[in-house]
Amino acid sequence: IALLVITVLMLGAAALHLPRWMLVVFLVSFMFIKAGMIAGNFMHLKYEHRDLVITVVVGILVTSGILLAYVTPESASVFQKTVR
Repeated sequence: IALLVITVLMLGAAALHLPRWMLVVFLVSFMFIKAGMIAGNFMHLKYEHRDLVITVVVGILVTSGILLAYVTPESASVFQKTVR
C-alpha cells in the first residue's frame, strides 16, 4: 500500500507544475525511498547481514554515479541543440 501511495504522489507531483529542479529532487528522493523499500522487503535485504546490505548499496551508488557521469554531458548537449 505504501508503494502505491508513493507512486500516486510521484505521478501527482507533475500536475502541480513545480519548478523543474524541485520536481527532480522530489521524484529522485521518493525513487530512493521506494528502492529501499523494495530492496528491503522483496529482495529480503532487511534480514541479511549488514555487510551484504552495504555491498549492494555501494554497488548501486557506484553504478548510479557512472550512469550520471555519462548521461549528464549527453543531456546537456541535447538540451543545447534543442534550445537553438
